[in-house]
Amino acid sequence: MNNRISIIFITIMLVFLNADQMVMSPNIGLIEKEFGVNDAQIGLVASTFTILGAIISLLWGYLSDKYNRKNLLILSILIGEIPAFLSAFSSSYWQLFLWRTLTGIGVGASFPIAYSLVGDMYRHDKRGNIAAILSVSIALGNICGMMVGGYSGSVYGWRLPFILVSVPNFIFALLSIFILKEPKRGVMEVGIGELIKEGYEYPEKPKLKDYLKLFKIKTNLFLFLQGIAGTIPWGAIPYYLVEFFKRERGLSSAQATSIFLVFGLGNMIGTLVGGIIGQNLYNSSHKKVPIFTSLTTALGAVFAIWTFTYTPISLSNGILILSILGFFASLLSSLTNSNVKMMLLNVNEPQDRGRIFSIFNLTDSLGTGIGKFVGGVISVSIGSLAAAMIISSYFWFICAIFLFILFWYFEKDIKSLMKKMENLKSYF
Repeated sequence: MNNRISIIFITIMLVFLNADQMVMSPNIGLIEKEFGVNDAQIGLVASTFTILGAIISLLWGYLSDKYNRKNLLILSILIGEIPAFLSAFSSSYWQLFLWRTLTGIGVGASFPIAYSLVGDMYRHDKRGNIAAILSVSIALGNICGMMVGGYSGSVYGWRLPFILVSVPNFIFALLSIFILKEPKRGVMEVGIGELIKEGYEYPEKPKLKDYLKLFKIKTNLFLFLQGIAGTIPWGAIPYYLVEFFKRERGLSSAQATSIFLVFGLGNMIGTLVGGIIGQNLYNSSHKKVPIFTSLTTALGAVFAIWTFTYTPISLSNGILILSILGFFASLLSSLTNSNVKMMLLNVNEPQDRGRIFSIFNLTDSLGTGIGKFVGGVISVSIGSLAAAMIISSYFWFICAIFLFILFWYFEKDIKSLMKKMENLKSYF
């Protein structure tokens, strides 16, 4: 019961924290007009936000493998939300640039902490479902940020949305001091977990030199590579989606935001359903998970390209068709999301999970950050956001290839970890 309450509370905080990532997107045009900047400069703000957060998460990943994760999570929430709140009071482009960059610290720091906690709250045959819940919270946060930014920004201006998405977490951070519990490290592992439940302390401690060891695990390596390639479209497409529909398809801000919500719904359903399907496949045969994620990612790329090459004949029918295409593109591409986290959790040792997720967040965020910047540059150089969307979508095919390769390595890495956890009994 305590684990369920903790997961619910962590989920709520992640929703508000990640809402800040997309709150600026619906109001790109308003911000550009006020500060006299273009898509490339706005893309730079978003890229720096993402990349700095990813780099900071390397430090927090190491700290989460060594110290109390509950306290680190609360601190990361506060570090992220204070500059998010101050973004609303920016009086120049460079002030906005500064606050948005600092906001990325909180988002990046929370990622490895949350998944490290999951690894010690649930067994390997349940982690996929919990990873899906956390992943949905991130997706839901992005949608909430887009809704707040799109609907309130069009009426009250672009500043108020920053306040609306940041203030709630000040309250939740305070409450989490009394609600969250710190699980024992390694307590859910096969073998060694039995002794930890009896009161023994997990014997392994994180070492800086162990970073190199993580790259020897083939599952880690290929998931990093697919993360870099696959998140380029996840960077450019969601960030410029509303502006694309407004600028190149003639939709109003409210109509474009509404279609984005359909995309977001597909993302949430795909993330949640993908986690459930992936966990069932994992419990049946570990090798089925990489095949499932590879095929669905490739199919998602096909639907994404179809979405951005479709030109509506009439506005009413066009909105419906774009919504349907976008829904399936987002759903299919999102089926991989939770399964990547589950695979990482189930091939890495308890004292390594914070760092592995911090490294994954770095590779993931580099792709996302670069995707936002590249999307802006392509838009400026070619004069078409559609071109930026289509080019970005092709990177999902690269992602599918790396996921397919894991068919030969994922199960081996799982068995290797279980053997290590059994052998740790000899320490006592």
